[in-house]
Amino acid sequence: MVDGFDLLHSYEFAMAPPRPHTKSRTGCKTCRRRKVKCDEASPICRNCTRRGVECLWGDPPALPSSICANISPSMHSFPMIMSSTELDLQGIELIHQYTTSTCYTLCEDRASLDVWKLTLPRVAILPDNSFLLHAILAVAALHLFTLNPTHPLAVQYSCAAVSHYNQAVSTLPDSDLRGADDGTVFTAQLLIGIYGFATSPSVPVSSDWLRILRRTAPTFRNPLASLQYTVVAALIPWVTGPHDEDAGLPLTAFTQSLTTLPLPINGVPEIHEVCDAAVSATYQHAVRFLKKSLAASLYPDFHLHAAFLWFMLSSDVFMELLFERRPRALVLLGITVR
Repeated sequence: MVDGFDLLHSYEFAMAPPRPHTKSRTGCKTCRRRKVKCDEASPICRNCTRRGVECLWGDPPALPSSICANISPSMHSFPMIMSSTELDLQGIELIHQYTTSTCYTLCEDRASLDVWKLTLPRVAILPDNSFLLHAILAVAALHLFTLNPTHPLAVQYSCAAVSHYNQAVSTLPDSDLRGADDGTVFTAQLLIGIYGFATSPSVPVSSDWLRILRRTAPTFRNPLASLQYTVVAALIPWVTGPHDEDAGLPLTAFTQSLTTLPLPINGVPEIHEVCDAAVSATYQHAVRFLKKSLAASLYPDFHLHAAFLWFMLSSDVFMELLFERRPRALVLLGITVR
């Protein structure tokens, strides 16, 4: 039998107003799905921490208009770090390798170093510059592999280098279609050339990377006009080379032999090859730029410049002779890559 007090208590409980809803409308998705109150702790709320589950959040709330008004347009357009290509842990490791070690092998002067170390990684993450990012990662992976080929991860580095190189080559835009180059295509071509030099098992004749590297010839011929208003303008002195490189090569028996090699004089091998005046002039042109390249190599800050100079400025006719494996062309190439 229910007494009066119990009956009254039951009546008051039944007539009590409903308890206010205490669930958070802005909590994490995990708590809302479980229909429990979220303390909205970021980045992981206490419920998810206690249960050991993934704490999922929706899109971040919009910033108040008072804050947005103080943000400049340039900040709105600043890219996310993953906008160009998704970087896994290995990709992050390769970026770290590039910025802390690999970039220092590409130049020795401070102005150029800032471009290779700071500017290029920053612009490589832009949405349209994935080709540059892949070129950077390819060179970094190759560098890691060559530093320690017996490392347990050496095979992974080697595979990563090949993969990123292929992606850099396949996504490299045509300068004519891209329009005015902001320096990214030029530097990507240089990095592809560096990779090609380092991985060629023999004389690099008729290689895709060599043809790509040759596209930088207009920039090497007139670096000021090509790079002055780009993000890599600091590379202009490096591309231009030492001002006195023509006078820097010592006159030796070796350099004199280079001068006579293209001429149809008695005693030179395969003399019939240069009996044609046009062919002889082509070889003389190649020798002239080879001597400039050798002279530039005597300057510590221009080793990479010297390696590229001859390949860039030799004529297309000479490159055809090289691809045909003509003896003189192969001799001059052998001097360059030795």
